[in-house]
Amino acid sequence: MARLEIILLGAAIFIFAFAGVFAGMGYSGNEAIATHYMTEGEWSDASCGGCHFTAPDHVATNTHIQRDIGEWDPLTNFDIEVEGEDEWVKNFGAYHPGGGELEAYGVDVDCMICHEQYGEYGFDARAELFAAGDFENANAAAMEAANIKVQQDTIRKITYVGNAVTPLPLLLLFHDSVNGAPVKESCSDNCHVTNVETTAVTWASEDYHKFDAHADVNCVECHEISQSSMFVKQDLENIHEVEAETKSCDDPGCHKGISHGPIVDAHETVACESCHIPALPGGDLGGVIPLASFDWSNGERVDSYKDDSFEPVLAWSNGIEGHELPATDGRGEDGVLLEPFNVVTGIWWDAGINSEIVSSPDTSNEIGDAIPVSDVKAADSNDDGVVTADEMRSFDGDIDGNADYPNAVLRTVELYYKLSHNIASSEVGLAGPLACADCHGSTANAIDWESIGFISDPAETDPPTDFTLKDIGVTIPGAKPPEVEREPAF
Repeated sequence: MARLEIILLGAAIFIFAFAGVFAGMGYSGNEAIATHYMTEGEWSDASCGGCHFTAPDHVATNTHIQRDIGEWDPLTNFDIEVEGEDEWVKNFGAYHPGGGELEAYGVDVDCMICHEQYGEYGFDARAELFAAGDFENANAAAMEAANIKVQQDTIRKITYVGNAVTPLPLLLLFHDSVNGAPVKESCSDNCHVTNVETTAVTWASEDYHKFDAHADVNCVECHEISQSSMFVKQDLENIHEVEAETKSCDDPGCHKGISHGPIVDAHETVACESCHIPALPGGDLGGVIPLASFDWSNGERVDSYKDDSFEPVLAWSNGIEGHELPATDGRGEDGVLLEPFNVVTGIWWDAGINSEIVSSPDTSNEIGDAIPVSDVKAADSNDDGVVTADEMRSFDGDIDGNADYPNAVLRTVELYYKLSHNIASSEVGLAGPLACADCHGSTANAIDWESIGFISDPAETDPPTDFTLKDIGVTIPGAKPPEVEREPAF
């Protein structure tokens, strides 16, 4: 009995000592200290750090926050050296969770951009303040609606008052309903709706469940969270390694052990996605339309769109985005698999300094030296809205008597964006998963064999095989056998 009393006493002391960190946080009218109490979305060493004492170190090294904001991208064509870092923050800061390079602008890590659970996070309100240059108040603006909803909730009010007496036990009752693990809407609605342009993802669409068999899977179930970094398994020096750190289809807990029969299973260099992403939707997908092309040739981006459904392009990939531009790998390279891609054509002016780009402007995977769009617009000497090669090469922006870009070249590059979503099953998707006849035989139209390094279809036979007669089955280990109805014996 004495031993039990000692254990209970020790447990009580531990709980109240640990809970003391939260003793001053109760919502009891003291607004000065209540601002840090979960609903304001601000980090506090006193309140949050009591439990999440390693979070600052992990956050400081995670790949979402440690983005290289100076990295050039053909879609945005933003030259940070010319336009300035302040302009980058105004234009793109809303897609950054804060911290990192945004600390200098008074923007702390906004935990709630991922962890707010009411669906009230005001991404647009945050973006408006970034665009206006009011960086320090941007995070708070995003939480105004959520704060009101949480603080007016009857259960929360009772908990806030009681928290001053026994904070930790009550806190644990509702913590995850206010600040929980990220759900897929945290990713799709706040930042990654922009992925629709390049990969035709449908997570922003009301019909998401019709397009993707994984619509009910949270992003973090595949893009794993660990103690060392958010959404990846370990701290990474190069954020382009992230793609290789996500779960694969045959990982334990996913589809490990599933068989499609000996012939299909022997296709070890074909990724599951190649067959299970047979088609992609076009048109309006939650306010964004997949791009067919974008053109910066006259100083402003002009887009064309894919308004109808379309098929991906199959090509080789080693799973790591190691190229400067979105590109594919070659047959026979280490670790490559055949994977589906969406191809978007990008057009922009390059200064012509890189010899590889000068000789192969449309096929080189080098970023090169993109000419700032402000200079491209200024090069239109006759103001007809069209910038010619002569105008670009003779442009003298600093008026020193010498052309700024005498070797300028207009690049037209096919950019390959790898696909992982819009997974089709027998019941979900724009089309059923690819069958043998889609890639082999006279009916094949899903693959260009020459483009992936083959002279012809490697399954070609004489006389030709009718692959339409080949069915692909599925065997799931441990699956419940089909029930057989029988007539009663008596």
